[in-house]
Amino acid sequence: MKTVFLGDFNVDIIMDGLHDTPRPDREIGCDSFSMAMGASTCITAAAYARLGGSAWVSGLVGEDRFSAFMVERLAEAGVRTEGLCRDRTATTGVTVNLVEGNQRYQITYPGAMGIFCGRHVTDSLFDGIGHLHLSGVYQAKALFPDIASLLARAHRAGATTSLDCQWDPTERWDGLAAWLPLTDWLFTNEQEALSMTGRSSVADALRSLAVRTSCPVVKCGASGARLFIDGTDTHLAGRAVPVVDTIGAGDNFNAGFLFAHLVRRQPLLTAATFANAAAGRSCMFRGGTDARSSFDDIMHLMDTENPQ
Repeated sequence: MKTVFLGDFNVDIIMDGLHDTPRPDREIGCDSFSMAMGASTCITAAAYARLGGSAWVSGLVGEDRFSAFMVERLAEAGVRTEGLCRDRTATTGVTVNLVEGNQRYQITYPGAMGIFCGRHVTDSLFDGIGHLHLSGVYQAKALFPDIASLLARAHRAGATTSLDCQWDPTERWDGLAAWLPLTDWLFTNEQEALSMTGRSSVADALRSLAVRTSCPVVKCGASGARLFIDGTDTHLAGRAVPVVDTIGAGDNFNAGFLFAHLVRRQPLLTAATFANAAAGRSCMFRGGTDARSSFDDIMHLMDTENPQ
């Protein structure tokens, strides 16, 4: 099944092991520095491809070293990159991750993804499409007017759709009213779900979202995930794993869920259990892509580790 991943596109600069909390006009040190493939769109696509799925990406990059780095990493994971467009006047997006213990501070320069829009999405991406996944859309402001039409176009082509919009810095959540009715699976984390619904509990937020979209999924970190399916709020426990880094865990969850349900034809609850394990295994490695999890890797983890 051809699955298209569309949305944000940036490298991750990771400064890990901060010696203190960042403060104005004060220089601090850290234990390590690295550059990795970033962006929810790309991390999810890479994880999906490594599980065995057919992944294509769509986005906008500059003609620079960062874009070359990203394309190389995507190709290594088995992701098709023909759907990428390049703009020589723009710079590929960058996110700086400052990691202090279990706390992470993220600063994003959107660059090219800030001007990515529907005209950059090639018609060939919809040829034989089975699923369209959009993510990181609040970093791609120019894409806003086209998101509903892209979701509708995917449905007309006979494909299913999913959305992980990521955090909206304005907390207005513009566009959701148009997007959610066209979304088969909405992925959020707890804080996003609370903010976008204005509710005080995850249970209430999930019920509120279930009125607006087909199947909302709330990722709850170490606590697992909650789904609203056929009128029922179901909680699935997370995986007990030694945590090295939580960057990209939610994206690996998305990839695991989509692969298990769309490719392996597992029921939604079974797919979510697999997704929890995929997210857990991601946390055992540095960065969002270093786990390089295969389907067998996840199944082995599920056989040997007990849920929390």
